[in-house]
Amino acid sequence: METPIDAKDPELLMLWGNKEDGYNYRQRRHEPWRETYTLYRDTVTVNRLTQRQSVNLPLMKTVIRTLLKDVDDMPVLYFENLDNDKDKEIFLNEYWKWTASEQVNNMEVQDIVDKKQVGLFGRSFCQWQIIDGQIRMTVQDPQDILVSRYVDPTNLNSARSLVHTHIFKPLSSLVNNPDYDQEEVKKLQTFYATELGLIKQAENAKMMVEKNQKMQDMGMPDLESPILGETYVELSMHFVFRENEKVGEDEALPGQFFLYVEADDQVMLMKKPLEEVIGTTKDHFWRDHLPYDSWADDIERQDFWSDGIGDIVRTPNKILNSWVSQMVENRTLRNFGMNVYDSSIEGFSPETFEAVPWGWYGIPVPQGKNLSQVFQKVEIPDLSESLDEIEFVTNFVEKATGATSTQQGVIEDRQVTLGEIKLSLGEAKERAKGMAKFYVPVWKQRGMIFLKLIEAASEKLDMVKIYKKGRNTSDIYSREIGPKDWMTKSGYQAKVWSREEKLNQDTQVLQRLDVLRSVMPDNPKLADVYQRKLLNFAEVEPDDINEIMEFEQEKREMMANNMGMPANQPGVNPVVPGAVPRPAVNQPVTNQPVV
Repeated sequence: METPIDAKDPELLMLWGNKEDGYNYRQRRHEPWRETYTLYRDTVTVNRLTQRQSVNLPLMKTVIRTLLKDVDDMPVLYFENLDNDKDKEIFLNEYWKWTASEQVNNMEVQDIVDKKQVGLFGRSFCQWQIIDGQIRMTVQDPQDILVSRYVDPTNLNSARSLVHTHIFKPLSSLVNNPDYDQEEVKKLQTFYATELGLIKQAENAKMMVEKNQKMQDMGMPDLESPILGETYVELSMHFVFRENEKVGEDEALPGQFFLYVEADDQVMLMKKPLEEVIGTTKDHFWRDHLPYDSWADDIERQDFWSDGIGDIVRTPNKILNSWVSQMVENRTLRNFGMNVYDSSIEGFSPETFEAVPWGWYGIPVPQGKNLSQVFQKVEIPDLSESLDEIEFVTNFVEKATGATSTQQGVIEDRQVTLGEIKLSLGEAKERAKGMAKFYVPVWKQRGMIFLKLIEAASEKLDMVKIYKKGRNTSDIYSREIGPKDWMTKSGYQAKVWSREEKLNQDTQVLQRLDVLRSVMPDNPKLADVYQRKLLNFAEVEPDDINEIMEFEQEKREMMANNMGMPANQPGVNPVVPGAVPRPAVNQPVTNQPVV
């Protein structure tokens, strides 16, 4: 890194040192990340020793895509109002749905990118901020984030410093930002007018070169020197936890995060407490929390930059590429039909012969020699026995990652029973779903960040228009909502569960309720509970559920009036396939139900 313009500024030197420390801590992962990414993108580097042919077996892509196929969908995130105000609870959850929608954050797709990054690099980061009146979540490249080496891998907020690098902005845009120190901006403009500044503009820093090496391998020609119409500056956001920062004359904090913005390792454009930048909450959440979250599926205590699925597949993929490259070259050379000949024979120049179909070529054979002594074919051994070794390595990778051939839709040749296939496939899927143990909790953290952003900066959020279907009609109604429509005294708590987990829980609840209905067939309250659970299981909208239940109640009252029965007599209830059958209402129960 280059020496800052103001090398005497202790805070700028501190930022410089934090960036250097975070970079050195992460640097060992750069080359494995580059190789993993290029193998996933079906790109290899040809060399004269082990990879003479541009051949890549898509093992990396096959394994990661197979595992992503069986990993659960984006978790369900729901916010419960602690004051039991259901109307406000509905408004907040509708605002969350709008925030997660395709038009705003497209979180369903970002969730896939998030999981793919964990598979490729072992760790992924999400940044949360308010932009143009909207809450924005962005999945960031791990190679853009630097973290203090003494961070607790299970808690990103324990980092003493986090640096978000490679934020490129036009130099002219810095003048229009009121949060930046304009005197420092002028220093930067003066710096770029010098010869040293021109060199800085033309060359990328070492971190940017290594980050972009992946895209260079993909064939992007002008990555190092793009032709741009204006000067671009690389900004870095530093989140630094500072101890004993005073607030007022008497009050002192145990510590809080500060946000620094520096440009090209040269000048510091801004320094503010993070709580001042985002906003204040009742519990001062943003004093000791970062607007970032991170997770890994192979987390460990010693190393924050843990391994991913790509680290398991990378070396076997390189081995297979080398072997297949040799087989391709071997077949090519065998097809050439190379020969050696006795060059001491005068008048014999076989390289001048023109190969034609059914051609005849005269070859002079000196006296005392035979034809085999004049020329011989170069024998190139067959390498087809490598196919067994390739299959062995492939099976080894499948066992190590859980991406079996059965999950990929491939039926093996050996004779197996249907039960064995189901058992093997079920175990493989359960292994793939083990990733949910790591990414479901991080979604609860994201829900908390979402709530705290609203609480701290509600005045920065725009009103949004939501659309709902009216009751007892097919008309669509709209309404504008904002934070004042859902904010309450006690606030909210976030509940999260995976879709697979929720489906299993709902299925078990319905089965238990069906057993209860067989014991208490005439209980109207139990019938209502069962029907509502069944409608929720079918993912019917809450308004539609109320309409359906009102219709059921009216139907029971009508049947009771016609038959002279009590109005609360339950009607015929739907039966879940596979559930315990319920005996008829007017028939005695002869056998006790079996659970």
